[in-house]
Amino acid sequence: MKTLFLATAACAAMLLSTPAAFSADPEPKPYEALSVTYDTSGTDDPELAALVETLKKAIEVGDVATLKASAAPEVKIYSPMIGFPDATPPAALSDPEKRPGGDRLDNAAALTATGDVDYSREDLDGLVVDLFGNALDQGTLGHSKTANGAICSPAEPVFDRDKALAVADAAGVPASNLWILSESTEFRDKPNETAAVLATLPEDTIVPFLEGSVEGEDGSADWYSVALPSGKTGYATNDISRGFQATSVCYGKVDGKWAVTAVIVPGL
Repeated sequence: MKTLFLATAACAAMLLSTPAAFSADPEPKPYEALSVTYDTSGTDDPELAALVETLKKAIEVGDVATLKASAAPEVKIYSPMIGFPDATPPAALSDPEKRPGGDRLDNAAALTATGDVDYSREDLDGLVVDLFGNALDQGTLGHSKTANGAICSPAEPVFDRDKALAVADAAGVPASNLWILSESTEFRDKPNETAAVLATLPEDTIVPFLEGSVEGEDGSADWYSVALPSGKTGYATNDISRGFQATSVCYGKVDGKWAVTAVIVPGL
């Protein structure tokens, strides 16, 4: 079984934006650097923190019963496309049969795996644990536009969409090539550890990827290239950048108690 959690730009770039999929300008143009923020208002609620801690402990031991017990009677499932988000988030998937929350977690978990197959109970339980594990792995909480303003794990990036599109336009790449740095990163003028550092961009900077896999001058293929705000091409290794859409677990109050009320599962 293969789960569909695409964590980095280098991984997804080959699926979404191969060199044949777009024609980049020979020389990227300078652009204004842009970073994302997060709306964390209300995430310090002690009862919410207690629920998240319970979920983390359940993930550690594979306690799917506790994970399902956290589900509200109605759990919405959102499935936006992987990549740069649409201006208007898609509506929740329809649920004409009004399945209970635990069953909806099974439905969401099945969306994380490739292939249209019937899963055993054991397989589904494993997928549910993986779904929660991936969502809570970053350890962040924030409001989600995708989930209609609900608080979700992880926090969803907030950014100026028009400015982000301008960054992609300056780099000569589609918006799907925009990714978010998950740590401060040095970019060099060549794919070589001894090459000069052109820029160091901070965590949460939006960068336009040019190539997801670049062969280094020493023969290694662990490099990637981006268009820098200066208009130059920069190279770095060990890509652990984040996408705008992530597998997420979202929370809301039901009868005065926090519960899992929605799940976001990006799809291809």
